[in-house]
Amino acid sequence: MNESIKGLIAYIFGWIGGLIILFGFKDSEKLTRFHASQAITASVIYILIVVILGFIPYVFYINYLLSLAYLAFAVFGCIKSYNLEEFEVPVISDLTRKIFGNLIEG
Repeated sequence: MNESIKGLIAYIFGWIGGLIILFGFKDSEKLTRFHASQAITASVIYILIVVILGFIPYVFYINYLLSLAYLAFAVFGCIKSYNLEEFEVPVISDLTRKIFGNLIEG
C-alpha cells in the first residue's frame, strides 16, 4: 500500500486507523509511522477531553469547538500525510515522540 494512503487512513479513522497502520503494516516508513502515532495521540486526547467535558453541564458549546478543531487537525493531517510532508503540532508531537518513540524510530 502507498505511504500516502496509509497516512490518510491514520487520520481519517483516528486511533483505530493509527493502530492499524502502526502495527498492521511493518514496512511503513518513519514519516508514516509518525503520522499514525500522532493521529492516535490526538484522537485519544480529543476523546478524553470530550468525555470529561460531557460530565460538566452547560459546556456543550466547548465540545462543538473542540470537534471543529479536531476536524481541522484531521483534514490538515490528511493533506500533509498525503503529500508526504512532516506535520508536527507542538504539544501533541512532543507527547507522541515520548509515547511512541521506539515505534517511530524503529
